[in-house]
Amino acid sequence: MSNETNALLALKNAWNGAIAASDRLRELAPAVAALPEEADVRTLDLETYRHAALAQAVAAQALRGLIGELQRQTAKADAASA
Repeated sequence: MSNETNALLALKNAWNGAIAASDRLRELAPAVAALPEEADVRTLDLETYRHAALAQAVAAQALRGLIGELQRQTAKADAASA
């Protein structure tokens, strides 16, 4: 497998991970939106909300880091061939 193939697979996997984590937030959105204003925060499933938000943040940051690394590699390869 070439480095470009590996890079594309990494990008696809990171992208899919970020989408899946975002989908989890989207799944929880109706339940959060439907919370009554007088709800007792102590009765909420805050751990589920925290976990979903953290997973989305980590996945997005991983994707961002990978894209940045691919940009650096591309710029380096372009400079070497110039």
